[in-house]
Amino acid sequence: MVQDQADTAFAGELADTLQSEMKQDAASPVAKASDRTTSGERRDGVPARLPRRIAGGFEGLGTDLERRSREWRRTYRLMEQQRPQLESAEAERDRLHELLERTMKEVNEANRIFKEAVERTKQGDVSSDLAPQFDRCQTSLEELENVAETLSANMLAMRSTWEQYARTILKAQKMREEVRENGAPQARQTTASS
Repeated sequence: MVQDQADTAFAGELADTLQSEMKQDAASPVAKASDRTTSGERRDGVPARLPRRIAGGFEGLGTDLERRSREWRRTYRLMEQQRPQLESAEAERDRLHELLERTMKEVNEANRIFKEAVERTKQGDVSSDLAPQFDRCQTSLEELENVAETLSANMLAMRSTWEQYARTILKAQKMREEVRENGAPQARQTTASS
């Protein structure tokens, strides 16, 4: 009989303790992971409490972590894939600008020679054959047009590549901030009915 009373008293104390802990858990916010030290205590010295329930159980937690891990790997691979494309477009742009400078020099030189020949002809010196000068000017201008078109196409490609890369960087930054703010990414609820 004494044993039954002791068991009943212990069960009552245990129920009271659990009930007060549940009220305390409901009243106070859950400690952030960033407030905890590596030993499981919060930085303010209060021992960290484990959650009463893990949504989806251990299997659901493992599935969520695996999904997030795949998402991080995909984002990293995408950045690694886009970076060489961007660097290649930038190198091509530099090469095309050098070609543009050389072509501009050729256009200016052809124009200078053409103007001199025209001026000599205007002054009565008809020994200059203007046909090759016209051809040289036309050829250099066509080359300039080709370089400008190629440079424009490169600029559009570079813009597209840069925008894709920037979106990937912003996504990665958002993922990193989510981890820093919450201590871990917030679990997304996945249900079989959706």
